[in-house]
Amino acid sequence: MLNIEYVKNLQWENAEKNYFSCVVKYKEFLEELPAGINGIDPEKHIRAIWENALIGAYGEIADWVYVAPPPSPNYKQSQPVITGLQTL
Repeated sequence: MLNIEYVKNLQWENAEKNYFSCVVKYKEFLEELPAGINGIDPEKHIRAIWENALIGAYGEIADWVYVAPPPSPNYKQSQPVITGLQTL
């Protein structure tokens, strides 16, 4: 099991609130790591983060905010109209 130094920037990633993202600093690593956390993960350190987050040990989990995807590019282009006989 990894040793958790701190967890920050928690945010729900869906409306059901069964998955959140955060940044975790483990004692075993020099850098902070992004993480996706849920309560059914088989790893003990992930489940520990989940349980501690739900009781507020790392602060409030920010609400999930739906962000619509950007509109698809309009691939419809006007095609030239060909009339008359074409010869090669």
